[in-house]
Amino acid sequence: MELALFPLPICILPGGFTQLRIFEVRYQRLVKESLQSNLGFGVCMLDDDKKSLLPIGTRCKIVDFENLEDGLLGITISGVEKFKLEHFTNEKDGLKRGQVTILPCWESIPIEMNQQNLPLLLKEIMTHYPTHFNQYEIDNFNDLSWVCQRWLEILPLPVLDKQHCIAAKDHRLALSMLDDLLQQSDLN
Repeated sequence: MELALFPLPICILPGGFTQLRIFEVRYQRLVKESLQSNLGFGVCMLDDDKKSLLPIGTRCKIVDFENLEDGLLGITISGVEKFKLEHFTNEKDGLKRGQVTILPCWESIPIEMNQQNLPLLLKEIMTHYPTHFNQYEIDNFNDLSWVCQRWLEILPLPVLDKQHCIAAKDHRLALSMLDDLLQQSDLN
C-alpha cells in the first residue's frame, strides 16, 4: 500500500486521536488527498535528531477539521492501524510517500484487578484535556492493550523506546515498561 506520510515528533497509535495544525502547502495537499480517498495517510515518528523517519508508523484518517482563529487549518485524526515503512520517496514539494506493509493490531485484553491503576491514572490525566478525553469511549479503558497504547502516546519517553514497544506483537513490552515507570514514580 502507498501512503502519503506526515513525519511528526509525536506518537499516535490505533484507536488514538490527536489534533494537528496544518500550515505547510505539502501537508495541505496531504489533507486534501486524504479527504478524497479512503486510505488516509501515514504518521511516522522522527528519530531523536528529527532527521530520519522511524520504520513503524500508523495509518490515520481525518475525523474532523476546522478553520482555526489564526487562519490555519486544524484537523483531528484517528489512528487506524500500524504499518511498517518499507521505503519512501520525496516529491518536489517535500511531501513523502511510502510503501507500507500493514501490521496486525494488538489483541484486546481485559484489565485484571491488579492492573486497575493503569486505566484509573490514565483517566485522571485525560480529564485535564476534555476535548481529547471526550473522543474515547469509557469501555476502551477496560482494554489493557488500548490503555497501554494511550500511555505510549502521552508519556515523554525517548522515541526509540516508544518505537521498540510499538513494533512488538502485543502489549506486554509496553506494560512492563509502564509498570517499571509507575513503580519508580510511586504513582502505583
